[in-house]
Amino acid sequence: MSFEKLAEMKARWLPVYLVLLIAVALLAAHFVIMYFLTGNASYANLALLSAFAIYFLYTGLDRLRKLKITRTRLVEVVSCNACGFREERDFEAGDYVFKPKGACPKCGGPLVVTAVYSLKEQL
Repeated sequence: MSFEKLAEMKARWLPVYLVLLIAVALLAAHFVIMYFLTGNASYANLALLSAFAIYFLYTGLDRLRKLKITRTRLVEVVSCNACGFREERDFEAGDYVFKPKGACPKCGGPLVVTAVYSLKEQL
């Protein structure tokens, strides 16, 4: 899944989990208060069920909050064998290692792609 979709999903579901968690917590507090006022065991059962729902929502919210979204950026290293000039550039589609990339700005010799790698950037 792309990092844009992950960021969009995180931004969309984080408030939903938070609102549901608060609503169920208020509902559980209501059931506990009603149990202590009336002594009816049904309210205790509903409070316990609400506690399970709170736990479920909290773990989902925590997992979503801790989700790390990383973007990968491809970088290529071009260098000149004659003078030792070295430069990192953004990767262009169709490039490969040992591909000639033009003339060296220092000595005019041929530039060659010597490495292609990816960098991870956290958002």
